[in-house]
Amino acid sequence: MIARSWKWIAATLLVAVVVHGVSVFLLPRLIMIRTMARITKLAGINTILHAPRPTWRSRVVVRPSPDLFYSICVYDLRAAGGAVRVHTHGMPETYWSVSLFDANTNNFYALNDRQAMTGAADLLLTAAGTSAEAGRLRVVAAPTNRGIVLVRTLINDDTRIAEIDAARHYAACEPYKAD
Repeated sequence: MIARSWKWIAATLLVAVVVHGVSVFLLPRLIMIRTMARITKLAGINTILHAPRPTWRSRVVVRPSPDLFYSICVYDLRAAGGAVRVHTHGMPETYWSVSLFDANTNNFYALNDRQAMTGAADLLLTAAGTSAEAGRLRVVAAPTNRGIVLVRTLINDDTRIAEIDAARHYAACEPYKAD
């Protein structure tokens, strides 16, 4: 019986392999294209959006935590002339992090408040294989020309919400201009 059905078995396996390959290769890209388009509509490119505190209806970030403030930026290195500066200062005394994602949903860089020696982040995001005069900035090579910068700030005390929210507004994502 298997000998007579080998063509159907082979066809089924081929379809399964193709569907799996397409979903693994294309799905992350489609997710990022959709997410970046939604964020770009709200804030533009190379401009940070300081989102309000998430509720159960919030879905700009997948499954957002109501204990975090999110600031998000779609970076485009070509539109920025080759480099984007991502910086924070005056961050509140609570957990915060800066995460960089490429156009394929890969997290290729992360820095949090404990790793930041100065209590701030100051990065120069460039295309892989390019060089830039960065001065004191940490240079981070992006694997793709477009992606997302995500700054998360923990709301560790509800009585400090206004203070924490105000402090995170010092975070920025902008085209780099060498001094």
